[in-house]
Amino acid sequence: MIKSQNCVYCGIKIKKSQNADDGRSVEHMIPQIAVSKTRTNAQGDFHVCRKCNTKKSRIDELFGLISRINSPNENGDIAVSKLAKMAGKGNNAVLKMIKSVKKTTEGIQLKLPFNGEDIYEYGVFLTKGEYFKKHGSLLNITHKIVFVKWGSPHLIKVMLTKYREIHGANVFGDLACNRNVENIFNECFIIAGENNDEFVFIFNQAYLLITEVVDCTKDNELENVETSLL
Repeated sequence: MIKSQNCVYCGIKIKKSQNADDGRSVEHMIPQIAVSKTRTNAQGDFHVCRKCNTKKSRIDELFGLISRINSPNENGDIAVSKLAKMAGKGNNAVLKMIKSVKKTTEGIQLKLPFNGEDIYEYGVFLTKGEYFKKHGSLLNITHKIVFVKWGSPHLIKVMLTKYREIHGANVFGDLACNRNVENIFNECFIIAGENNDEFVFIFNQAYLLITEVVDCTKDNELENVETSLL
């Protein structure tokens, strides 16, 4: 457990109270539901306020399950079963997503139930968490800007093919052997750039987010707005 007196996400002072918005909450930055095995509270976790943890969990649960649906063995079946239960309870986001499902030779394809703002906000959450773990300080986005790029399963497939052509190996196999890469059960990976200001978050070898922390300038502010509108 990495200790902090302030919420890593919003910066407010956190308390031990369990029922208040500013109450202390343990954060698995890569959500537990995104992986097949249970983790303890000591493996790179940190404290955030309950309000931020609740806000992030709205995407955590759904995205974590979606990233697992094409996983081998029973992992994919478990994810599909849980999504079906959510649909049975009337979850509108899941119901809309299910209507978009197509079965292909490469597995299940679907339209994610998130908009651009959701993805950007999620990328910022992840970036703040990893920045704290690497730098030991909170990321102040008053003076910094976070760029977020989204990678689909198709992009992952292209990346795998190119890597195999160049190196003759599977990129995820090599990542699992790299001590500088945070490896969560060979299912999710976090890669930090040399200066710990660029990060790649890979979920179940299916989706990825690439983020970068840069200084806040007028040019970067304009680029950030234009990127958000894509």
